[in-house]
Amino acid sequence: MDISSYFVINIPLFTISIVMGFLAFRNLRVRKKESIFFLVFTLIVLILSVVVFMEKYSQAKGLPEVGTVFTSLGYILRPILLYIFVLLTNMEFKRGRGFYLLVTIPLLVNLLVYLIPVIFMKVEPLAKLIFYYQMNDDGVSASFMRGTFLNFISHAICLFYLGVSVYVSTVRFHGKHRRDGMVIIMCVVLVLATVVAEMVTTRNDLLNIVCEICAMVNYIFIMTINSSRDPLTNLYDRRTFLEDLSRYQDVVNGVIMIDMNELKFVNDNYGHQTGDEALISLAKIFESSIDQSIMCAYRVSGDEFTILMFQGKIEQLDEVATKIREKMREGKYTAAIGTCFIDKRANEISFQEALRKAEELMYIDKNKYYDTTGRARR
Repeated sequence: MDISSYFVINIPLFTISIVMGFLAFRNLRVRKKESIFFLVFTLIVLILSVVVFMEKYSQAKGLPEVGTVFTSLGYILRPILLYIFVLLTNMEFKRGRGFYLLVTIPLLVNLLVYLIPVIFMKVEPLAKLIFYYQMNDDGVSASFMRGTFLNFISHAICLFYLGVSVYVSTVRFHGKHRRDGMVIIMCVVLVLATVVAEMVTTRNDLLNIVCEICAMVNYIFIMTINSSRDPLTNLYDRRTFLEDLSRYQDVVNGVIMIDMNELKFVNDNYGHQTGDEALISLAKIFESSIDQSIMCAYRVSGDEFTILMFQGKIEQLDEVATKIREKMREGKYTAAIGTCFIDKRANEISFQEALRKAEELMYIDKNKYYDTTGRARR
């Protein structure tokens, strides 16, 4: 067991890490938060590869103290990988402080538990409470020994994070986000199988490579999804809107059509940069008003936007339209809005008819705006 064997064993991991690093650095300016998360993820995986090597080296050379330190470090770092994975899978959704507190507390518990073998290395029986290294009969090598059930705390926390990811996936399976859910589910199943394999064996080098593979797959998928967004407003673009109309027409049961008022007036009198700022401010209102688990907002043309609802309720559709109107009253810019709910059970209206009806109501709302303000329509 020497340093050369470390590099030989980890060639696949190094290859994937180099690819991950290249992708993350390439997209650092475009998707800064996601890219930083993945760079940190890759760094932790590489550190874990060193940890695994040092554990095996300690066993081969009979260094129980060194093995204890590195094993504790490994148990502390592995849940952090899945913690980052949970944060990445939730980045598109608005979560409250309670959610982030819920997923952070297990990390602190894990840290406290696996510091015990290091701090109390020479204190019996605490030294053997979690795990310990025992010298073999040959007097040269050492073996890893599990202590009490507390040894599985790290595995249990990993399973908890996988459960959170599964929950997120079930939400994303609802309507438009089903593709996202499929990718996460596949990664979760693979990681789950690896965690179980490590629990029933003494191997601890499997999770590193599996997590890195899943991270790369998820990162590439996130970048693919983000390429379908409008660069100005960060809403989904027209191409994605048309694709989703074709792909999810059977599950779309609500439409909100929106057209900004007086964009040409703003551009002509205050400049196109101000016009862009107006579009961005409205887009933020739309994005913050919708329920992202069942709705998506699109910029379909210059000043026109559409919100599609997937398998939602009419009350949810009306609530979003009301929120948008209220938020626009508090801001500088306004837009005309038209909504239409499709009752799939009654089968009263087709999807195309719903689009036309929503558009008609939007133009009625726009005419009302110009009649009320007395401004010329431009």
